[in-house]
Amino acid sequence: MALLLSSGLSGMPAAAQQGGFFTPPSGCAAFLTVQSRSCYVSHYWTCEADPAGHHWRIGIGEDGPFSLSYTDSEFRWLRSYDLRDGGESVLVEPEEDPASLTELFETGTDSMVYTIIEEGPNGSQQRDYVGFDALTGDSVMVDGHLLQITSFSYEYETGFGPRRVSGNQFVSEDWRLFFGGTETVTTPDGGTFEGNYSPMEFAEPGEDGFLSMTPIYDCGNTMSGLFHEDRAQGG
Repeated sequence: MALLLSSGLSGMPAAAQQGGFFTPPSGCAAFLTVQSRSCYVSHYWTCEADPAGHHWRIGIGEDGPFSLSYTDSEFRWLRSYDLRDGGESVLVEPEEDPASLTELFETGTDSMVYTIIEEGPNGSQQRDYVGFDALTGDSVMVDGHLLQITSFSYEYETGFGPRRVSGNQFVSEDWRLFFGGTETVTTPDGGTFEGNYSPMEFAEPGEDGFLSMTPIYDCGNTMSGLFHEDRAQGG
């Protein structure tokens, strides 16, 4: 696994800065760019050395790249990286109840119970997550692509009380990917804040905007860095 992660991380985020377009690492091929609300653009790619169905995603805000994640075909977040403070999160395997896109599509709901170990500037900490994804039965066309709408909720204990995130996201059965939506975060002290990270445009190889480093929606008046919280992770 370490070798696979090294190949995916090689040159990040330096390679992403060349000429205003993202360049995936050697041995890897990008397949999708997503422009989202809250001044956020993301790029997805696969690497020859990785198992089938595994993919990488980099998140880019108004100030440049801020997050990198590595997920499998069930959208289990195997590892994620904070590109601004150098933090790293690792999924503890096996999970008590792993996330499963297959179960979500087959039954309409998927519960999850899992643990992530975070390593950052302030040391190591363990986060124990409990949550679910559920198909609402509604769908929407976004830039010519059919997305199913989900409701979701997850929480983890902080030591001062639970931190909860809930809302709606989008999921593509064709790409087997989650995309952000509207969400509400409730902090341990009872405070709340909301965000909208809904996808607005998709670009595949050869299409306008593919691998662009420039986010275009809601920029200049939002906090684009909030999205790296993800659904620990969804979209």
